[in-house]
Amino acid sequence: MNEFCAGARIQLRLFRRNPGHLLVFTTIPFFSAIFLSSLNAADRTDLAPYAVIAPTLMALWLVSLDLAGSVIDDDREEGMLELFTASPANLSLMLTGRVLVVSAAGLLAFAEAALTARMFFGIPLPTAHPWHILATLAATVLTTAGTATVMAGAFVTARSAKQFANALGYPFYVLGGVLVPVTFLPLWIRPVSWFIYLYWSADLLRSSTDPAPVEDFGARLGALCLLGGVSFGLGILVVNRFVCRARAHGITGTE
Repeated sequence: MNEFCAGARIQLRLFRRNPGHLLVFTTIPFFSAIFLSSLNAADRTDLAPYAVIAPTLMALWLVSLDLAGSVIDDDREEGMLELFTASPANLSLMLTGRVLVVSAAGLLAFAEAALTARMFFGIPLPTAHPWHILATLAATVLTTAGTATVMAGAFVTARSAKQFANALGYPFYVLGGVLVPVTFLPLWIRPVSWFIYLYWSADLLRSSTDPAPVEDFGARLGALCLLGGVSFGLGILVVNRFVCRARAHGITGTE
């Protein structure tokens, strides 16, 4: 746990030193306002949860891609990666602590979106099943951390992967049903959504804000956690292989 806690402390200090890393959260009220304004114009304020959930998951995805996924690559550019690699500490545990801090910070987006709906549009977020909402948010944070670990491994082993990170945003928003449920997508592409954690998270959050009983909550939450576990395992595997190669050959680049 020493490496895990050290990684968390490092990331918190980096946030204090460079608050610009958190600029993504300044966009959440604007996205929420756009979605809520569209629903108001269509006289569909009953769909307000969609306008709160969408920017939350968008922020979490951006955080996992842009910030948490780049922690190792950024360390390499700043000359810190060599120190981490040369130390006997477990880099994977340190990485876990860092990406979890970043992913947990993504929950600020949920509070921002809900406050925007309440303060500027007078629309409170329904919380018919609060414990379901909390459980889903917690599982989403953990799964986001797992996804970020995969991204970190991809970025550190193949620098070209980082160049395509921004292009992964909107396709995953659509396939994950972040704002519009995947039932509106063509039948042939819907199975792809089952392998995207945003789909399970968005579906569970929408169901948890509905007064009707949440069907198959355990199975759906399990699918979300499974995707997170698989992503985390793959990410750790890639990072460990990179560390072993760096320690054996003294190379922290992609040469």
